[in-house]
Amino acid sequence: MRAVIKILVFVMFISGLLQWSVIDMSWEDFRVIQVAHILSSIAILFLLVPFIYRHIRRYYFIKKVNSINGWVVFVLFILLIASGFYLLLVGNRGGDTIGELSFNAHLYGSFLLVILFVAHAFFSEKKQLTPLVFLLLINPELSYSAQMLSNIEVNSTREYHSEDWTSSAKCKSCHSEIFKQWSNSNHKHMVGSNPYYMVMETLAGEVEGEGFRKWCMSCHNPSALLNGHDKTTHDMEGNFLRDEIFEKDGQGLIADFKEQDNFRLEEGVSCVTCHRITDASSKGNASYTLTLERKKYAFEDSKAPLGHWFSEKLINSNPDEHKKSYMDPLYKESRYCASCHDEFHPKNGIAIVSTFKEWEKSEFNNPKDKSKHKTCIDCHMTNLKDGKFSPLKGTSTDGGVIKEDVKVHYFSGSNHFLSGLKDKKNEEQTIELLKSSAKLDVDVKDNVLSVGVTNVGAGHHLPTGVADFRELWLDVSVKDRDGKLVFSSGKLKEDGNIEDDSRLFQKVFGDEEGKPVGLLFWRYKILLKDTRIPSKERRIESFALASSVKYPLSVEVKLNFRIYPQWTTDAVKKVFPTLPNPPIIELMKVEKEFK
Repeated sequence: MRAVIKILVFVMFISGLLQWSVIDMSWEDFRVIQVAHILSSIAILFLLVPFIYRHIRRYYFIKKVNSINGWVVFVLFILLIASGFYLLLVGNRGGDTIGELSFNAHLYGSFLLVILFVAHAFFSEKKQLTPLVFLLLINPELSYSAQMLSNIEVNSTREYHSEDWTSSAKCKSCHSEIFKQWSNSNHKHMVGSNPYYMVMETLAGEVEGEGFRKWCMSCHNPSALLNGHDKTTHDMEGNFLRDEIFEKDGQGLIADFKEQDNFRLEEGVSCVTCHRITDASSKGNASYTLTLERKKYAFEDSKAPLGHWFSEKLINSNPDEHKKSYMDPLYKESRYCASCHDEFHPKNGIAIVSTFKEWEKSEFNNPKDKSKHKTCIDCHMTNLKDGKFSPLKGTSTDGGVIKEDVKVHYFSGSNHFLSGLKDKKNEEQTIELLKSSAKLDVDVKDNVLSVGVTNVGAGHHLPTGVADFRELWLDVSVKDRDGKLVFSSGKLKEDGNIEDDSRLFQKVFGDEEGKPVGLLFWRYKILLKDTRIPSKERRIESFALASSVKYPLSVEVKLNFRIYPQWTTDAVKKVFPTLPNPPIIELMKVEKEFK
């Protein structure tokens, strides 16, 4: 269709130019040229109007790009249409002033339109972002919100625009398997398709002020934040909120890329977000340095299918510079993950999440002994099979070099639930990692049941991350010789919440008055409880049994895990009613008889 439009535009312009009186053309030729001009003009009108509508909708209403040059081109186009119809239907008979104006407007306006169109298409400046946004991000001391909420550094000689980014959907054409793994992972589903996050960011904005959202966005939605957006948006289909909870394989992202190119970049931690970080640390929230400036191949930014195809061929023919653009020795270090997996209170600097610092103090941080040293990537980006690390032999690039250990992009951690709604393989990888983390032992002595839980596999506390929401607990059942249940703990109540006095391994945050903060975790001032298990340590939980119990006793102990408490899910489901309840995962079970 674009080729047809280009041909018709060429015919229309040349046929109009040849009718100019300056060009001495024979009458026979003039007659043919005149008809060709009228027919091509009418044809191009029907083809261009829908194109112009989509163009204005895409750039002005969706991308919010307000190009003065573009509007001048549009107004001039309308003028040419009006003058052309006047000349066709009324004419220019010499004594008609409007006819004379129409003729000159149509003739000279055509030349002006061509000049402005070329300038608009090839030399238009990108939309200017608010300089203050980036100034605050780079120099946090200028404002309270930037100082407390984010430590992102942007390495750039200019301000970034959405077109500077590369949608992860574009990476799919050469990295199809890696894209699929990432597209169903929790790194992708950190914003719109993560209903828990969407509710929490909105709640944070309502309770603490809209500027507070940036604290959340700096790790969950960095591309939007760095393009000047102050909130995460909901993806829409027309006037309806799109339900992304069950969306698989990045289908929505691919559709957005086809329609809007790089405009909607709220894709969580995207390919470019990770692969253009040049430095990272644990000194504050989102303490990473990001740059989008790199060497590009010819036609790499082309929106035309042919240009995109050609750029891929150029990259594939000599990919060294492409590899250099998206790889860095930093990516093999654990501090690469520290910038977002250590989280600090936005006001008082108290550590909310300390996953990296927990790893630093663990036995896994042992660079002098390579046999014991394990980085974040060694555990969380290595393929798992039958509960053991089983490096995946294959390629990270379609048709690329065979590698002995392809670093998978499932990003196995603890949140099996959201990724599992998209792809069972992603969920299985996470559950296998969870089940490798702990070991149970059980004993009964003097009517006291002792349960030992050892953190054998995690290089950090168990659980880590948002441990004030994670539920890791002991489900205990004791039956006497008659099969009668004589003791139990850790069961669910009718409302789905864990019964009181159960033994949970978790953090409990309190406010300045010592009251649990609930959903408002950022109001944490006092640590009320921390029963988590550090790496390689063993925790013993004791349960007193009645002195009258009849031996032998049958004891069943389960170590259960649930990604979110039922009360939290209930709150989120009020906004996202299609969200199912997270299942309870049995990490380990011990059944034993004591005489």
